[in-house]
Amino acid sequence: MSYKIERLSPGRIRLTSYLFQYLHHPEETLRSYFSRFGGVRRVKYSKASGRLTLEYDPDSFDLIDFLNHIENTPRDVFLEDLSRERPKVQKEEKGALRWLVLTSFGFIPYLFRSILPNPLLAGMTLLLSKPIFDKALSSLRERRLDVHFLDSSAIVLASLTGSPLSAHTMVFLLALGDYLSERVERKAYEKIERLFSYKEDMAWLVVGDGQAIRVKALDLKKGELIVVYAGEKIPVDGVVEEGDALVNQASLTGEANPVHKKVGDKVYAGTFVEDGKLYVRVEEVGENTVVAKIAKIVEESIKEPIRVQRMAEEWANRMVLPTIGIGLSSYMLSGNIGRLTSTLIIDYHTGIHLTTPLNVLSGIAKASTHGILIKSGGKLETLSKVDTFVMDKTGTLTVGHPKVEDVVGLEMSEEDVLLYSASLEQRITHPVARAIVRLAEERGLRLLPRENSKYHIGLGIEGEIEGQKFMLGSTRFMQSKRIRISQEIKGLVDKFHSEAKSVLYLVKDRKIVGLLTFRDPLREEAKDVVADLKRKGKRVVLCTGDNEGIASHMARELGIEEFYARVFPAEKAKVVEKLKSQGRVVAFVGDGVNDSPALTSADVGISLRSGTDIAIEVADIVIGDSLWHLLDVVDIAQETMERLKKVYRLNNLINTAGLLGSALGLIGPSVSTLINNGATLLLGLYSIKRR
Repeated sequence: MSYKIERLSPGRIRLTSYLFQYLHHPEETLRSYFSRFGGVRRVKYSKASGRLTLEYDPDSFDLIDFLNHIENTPRDVFLEDLSRERPKVQKEEKGALRWLVLTSFGFIPYLFRSILPNPLLAGMTLLLSKPIFDKALSSLRERRLDVHFLDSSAIVLASLTGSPLSAHTMVFLLALGDYLSERVERKAYEKIERLFSYKEDMAWLVVGDGQAIRVKALDLKKGELIVVYAGEKIPVDGVVEEGDALVNQASLTGEANPVHKKVGDKVYAGTFVEDGKLYVRVEEVGENTVVAKIAKIVEESIKEPIRVQRMAEEWANRMVLPTIGIGLSSYMLSGNIGRLTSTLIIDYHTGIHLTTPLNVLSGIAKASTHGILIKSGGKLETLSKVDTFVMDKTGTLTVGHPKVEDVVGLEMSEEDVLLYSASLEQRITHPVARAIVRLAEERGLRLLPRENSKYHIGLGIEGEIEGQKFMLGSTRFMQSKRIRISQEIKGLVDKFHSEAKSVLYLVKDRKIVGLLTFRDPLREEAKDVVADLKRKGKRVVLCTGDNEGIASHMARELGIEEFYARVFPAEKAKVVEKLKSQGRVVAFVGDGVNDSPALTSADVGISLRSGTDIAIEVADIVIGDSLWHLLDVVDIAQETMERLKKVYRLNNLINTAGLLGSALGLIGPSVSTLINNGATLLLGLYSIKRR
């Protein structure tokens, strides 16, 4: 497979390949996979751009072998190999359990220490300490002093100074802490698996004679027909072919009330039929379903280090040398090697390293129960700092289903104005175009063929009908095409604008022959959501392509003081950049194709689930179909970061107390180990406690 190296420097390479567009694995899994080529420190990739960045140890990583592997490995083989790397947490837990069992049995020889020489006992303890030494050596190879170096030093000191039992107790407690930490992490991942489980789902497959047989959902194929009864989970994504039912979609959308599904409606895996019966034509199965894709995104997002974690870990690593210094000072002043040993056991890093992903996981899992998808732990952190929300109008603050209010004939009848307008707009997916076509169909008009058409995003459309040139669009479209608007028409348009109606002009052979007005109703919750955001101290900005009159009217209705009117799609991103240049942390909330540049430019891009596919793809956070979910995710982000900071404070407080107690000789190595690992475990459990 071809690839392109974008940047290469010692210890870091960035390359692009279409292969990386097929990845859906956690970065930790990729790091483990690529470790076959030597020391890989970090892996980052962007599925959208097909870009992968690898940070590695230049002394041990085989770059040539890695590039040959990328170039010569078929895509399917590469993805299959990666999938074998995925069950990592359980493997690590089994390894931790094996180490714990061995260290437990290691206490037996100490029952006979009166007859067994100390060097033999010390040798056994040092042998059982291999997992700790391996981690310490790995850190030293990377020119880092960290917690593993401290632990190794303490164990060696205790073993060589006639206290092998103390050393063994330290090893046992470290093994116990590792096992319990892995178990806590696995339990946390199981929360996500329970939310999005699909691998064990069963389905009723309808066979040729109309009978339904029980099969594994993963064995179903696209196009097959299944039946889902009341009380059962829908195991696939598909379309209702027969029947109707009330479907609970809370797991995907957070909606409390069940939704009525009928023939032609889409249904999704992971949702439940509460009442009724549905015959569903299978479209997607297993990992291709929406719920499985959400699960993969959530799984990936947990491993991403967040800024506050990096800062805390940097501080914890900087504390290694002071810890060594305090221990050596205590030893030199007291002559007690036990004080040095106890001091070296204390570290600040372990608690931070375990509790951060667990807190992020807990926040993301809670958001999932509200039907909110958070694609990155880093974006959850950024959202907690957002002070400005830029809200798109159409489909975000409004329902996204505009209604034609007036059809005005100027140089032709109202019926012809509607007919030619709908004929121009046919097959255009914009909500206004759909509203015009829908009204024409309701009035029984038969649309005319459209030829040589050109759609101008955010402005309008032009084309030929029956050999004559027509245009339909906004005031800006008229200005760009230099179509004259008479004073009489301007007065009529101003009147419509004062009523908060948007206006489209129909032009035939460069002359305005009719007008259409439409209005997109506000969402019921929009005003309350804006008010709640303002109460939280957030700045709310309205961004719309409408003229100043309509924008001003809507802003007043919503209680928004700041708005940008007549904003072209590409200019929405400029509005975001302008606010960011003022030192603001900006979230953009939108749902259309036109919103994609702004969603990407913002510090956090938020899309409604009812938005277009591309908006959902580029957004950092996807909320449900209600703006209430925006408040939910803001609260979850702030709660998660407040809890994380509280955990960091407790971690620092407990370990500082342990450090002082060790240096003053108040506690021994075993108690020091218990304090350090016990605090880590308890803080980990607190991090995943149900909220």
